[in-house]
Amino acid sequence: MKSATYFRAVLAATASMATLGASQVLAAEPNDNQGLDEIVVTARKRVENLQDVSSSVSALSSAEIARRFDSDVRDFANASPNVIIDDTQQGPGGVAAIYIRGIGVADVEKSVDPAVGVIIDDVYIGQSSGSLLKAIDIDRVEVLRGPQGTLFGRNATGGVINLSRSRPTQELSGKARVTYGRFNTLDAQGVVSFGLAPNVAMKLTGAYNVSDGYIFNRTQGKDGQKSDFSAVGAMILITPTDGLEISANYDHQLTRQAAPQLIAVNKSTDLFCAAYRQCSPAPGVSVSGNPYVSLGDGPIDKSARFELDMAIGKVKYDLSDDYELQYILGYLKTSEAVTQDFDASPSLLYHTDRPARWRQTTNEVRLTKGGSGPVNFVLGGYLWDSGYTINLKNYIGFAGAPLLTSAQDVTQTTKSSAVFFEGDYKFTDKLKLTVGGRYTHDKKTSLVNDKTIFIYGSTAEVNPIVTIQPSSANGNIVMTTPKEADWSKFTPKVSLSMNWTPDVMTYALWSRGYRGGGFNGRPATVGAAVNAYNPETLDNYELGFKSEFFDRRVRLNGAVFLMKYKDMQQDLDVPAPGTSTGRENRTINASQADLKGIELDLAAKPTDGLTLNAKLGYLDAKYKNFFGDIYSTGKPVDATFLKIRRAPKWTWDLGASWEREVGSGTMWVNGNLHYVGAHEITFLNNPNLRNDGQYLLDASINYKLNNTTVSVFGKNLANEKGWTIGYDVQGIWSYASPRPRQTWGVAVTQTF
Repeated sequence: MKSATYFRAVLAATASMATLGASQVLAAEPNDNQGLDEIVVTARKRVENLQDVSSSVSALSSAEIARRFDSDVRDFANASPNVIIDDTQQGPGGVAAIYIRGIGVADVEKSVDPAVGVIIDDVYIGQSSGSLLKAIDIDRVEVLRGPQGTLFGRNATGGVINLSRSRPTQELSGKARVTYGRFNTLDAQGVVSFGLAPNVAMKLTGAYNVSDGYIFNRTQGKDGQKSDFSAVGAMILITPTDGLEISANYDHQLTRQAAPQLIAVNKSTDLFCAAYRQCSPAPGVSVSGNPYVSLGDGPIDKSARFELDMAIGKVKYDLSDDYELQYILGYLKTSEAVTQDFDASPSLLYHTDRPARWRQTTNEVRLTKGGSGPVNFVLGGYLWDSGYTINLKNYIGFAGAPLLTSAQDVTQTTKSSAVFFEGDYKFTDKLKLTVGGRYTHDKKTSLVNDKTIFIYGSTAEVNPIVTIQPSSANGNIVMTTPKEADWSKFTPKVSLSMNWTPDVMTYALWSRGYRGGGFNGRPATVGAAVNAYNPETLDNYELGFKSEFFDRRVRLNGAVFLMKYKDMQQDLDVPAPGTSTGRENRTINASQADLKGIELDLAAKPTDGLTLNAKLGYLDAKYKNFFGDIYSTGKPVDATFLKIRRAPKWTWDLGASWEREVGSGTMWVNGNLHYVGAHEITFLNNPNLRNDGQYLLDASINYKLNNTTVSVFGKNLANEKGWTIGYDVQGIWSYASPRPRQTWGVAVTQTF
């Protein structure tokens, strides 16, 4: 926290809230109509009550989301224990670093598959760029913890963030919200639904956001993080008969921004400190002395772009009262361009130009059996096809000459097919067995080619003094045909649940997750370009319970788990002597790891006007049998002493919402304190890039009159300044990006 005084103030406020809650609980009169709302989820690709799902799931309902001020997926981290969601700031449009139970990925390269799946309307987002989806028209949020290999397939070893948007309605209805906040931030978004014909409904959405950002560029004397975002979308729903639904939706989003501003955090032993005097004044302190002040000399003219087009088509047909057949087609295309200053200094030491294009197509068909019989199941097939190209160019000013430029073209493709099944068998009304499995086959290709190296006598790209053409004889990467590799994996699941009473259920679960193998996305040597790394697998053993008490006024869910990692993929920055950059990033199957912990999720509604929430996560994450050349010396060492990244021992969340009638309207106050424990954010546990415990305090005051709501809100009111990303280029420099600053704003929401 900022100070011991502030910490004591927060504790006092929390204690006062708890005292208020306790007094209201004692005064509450039991009433069946005043309990917690039932939460419906689709965590198992079928509609069911959260309390009936025999796995670890947290969820936000549409009513809860409507009272929050979420900007994008990052704000959903407080919806579940053992979750961290950050923006790595390594590219435009938001590059996600999503970790659940210490499992995730924080890399910009599209060659690196996510370890936590982000799903929007049943379509998986296959890259980290663009996964920080804006919170536009979000109707339901589900956080599935632990491997989800059976129903969601590969690349869901850590879990899944499952997002659903609202459906069109025949009745004219809509919602609009305009927000103005700190840093000259203006946000406007709206959604409207209406009927086109008796069996045809349409929904239109739109959003616009503009901001100066929270980082100042001292070298250039201006705000360094300006951006604007716009989005439009449309969905049509056709119901020609009672048992048939056909829907199609399309979304287009465009982000224009300055290149993300990184912050140099260089040790005294780093080259950029010793040779260029870009030194941190103290351990963990940025070179500028302020984590929100950048010294970079890269462009800050909103020339960086991220463009997204997404289309989803669905057909659902009720074969009978119990059987449903559904087909889902998903298409996603993104295009991005950014010239970014990675050295974060006033000199041109290491910049990159990274134009990239991505496209993916998914086809899924599934047969669902519901009803009241002893057997229920989901059976399906899945096809995935994706590819991307990046034309990377490096601008290097520390290689001896004033400027050296090198370039590399990378094209990779992935084809994947799978069949899956998950079913329940009820031995009795109380005892249920769930079994499932998924067989997946992946095939990947990679084509990498180094381009011409130019050396200039000045920092301007004119009149090169040396030109070096790529040649395999000189160790350059020259490929005429792509390399191929393929893998197959079976990921099973078994759980047994017991309903001891209508309101208390316990379960035991074993499930397996699988993250695909692949090829390195930014190699500097031939070996790193042509040799694929293998998949990783994760086995999860879990005991949990779901319970409700006092006429559904209290809901308490929890689990204990042990997860065992095999062939854990690690991305390393290592020296590559004789190459243009002298470095390369490699993904290797480095280790085994054990992750074990406890999770509790509590909600209580002691009276109509008061709702309390609490979440607790404990995580013990340790490497096992990790022996590797982590320092790139050619000598493997026992690396089990390292701490796993983004795996804090403790996370917890306390929230309260108090509501009452005031005058002719309704007033409510929301408060939320989210704690993320101390954790490492670099592979080698660089002490300059380490987060202490952080207390993230959000609050809002709201008043609704008829269909109009006016809100005043604040986020990160404690003004915590932890790092959201840290990257350690061994021996040369380190950079980071700070957590968003304290902010506040006013919002006006209109419904009709």
